Amino acid sequence: NGPTARNWDILALQEACEDRLRNTKSNRQWHTLYPTQHYTHPEQKTRAVTLVNSALNTNDWKQLSFPSSDVVVIQFSGAFGKCTLFNIYNDSKRQHTIQAL
Repeated sequence: NGPTARNWDILALQEACEDRLRNTKSNRQWHTLYPTQHYTHPEQKTRAVTLVNSALNTNDWKQLSFPSSDVVVIQFSGAFGKCTLFNIYNDSKRQHTIQAL
């Protein structure tokens, strides 16, 4: 929330705290991206959350659907082409995420 946060464009969070409505707290400086199954599969715990700085043009990035509540996928596009970023929570006891990849 302070001046240091202005130096970051993306924050990849793991096991972020959620309130009783399953939301992670952030301020207006960030777009909060949950796994695409966060709302459609509420029985699955969300363990990966990605914050995108609101200073980034929303026309230059989009969230891509992925069938796991442990993965957030964002694709950036611009003059450089495309760059896809994966925020992956990998549970050391199960291999569901690796199988989904």
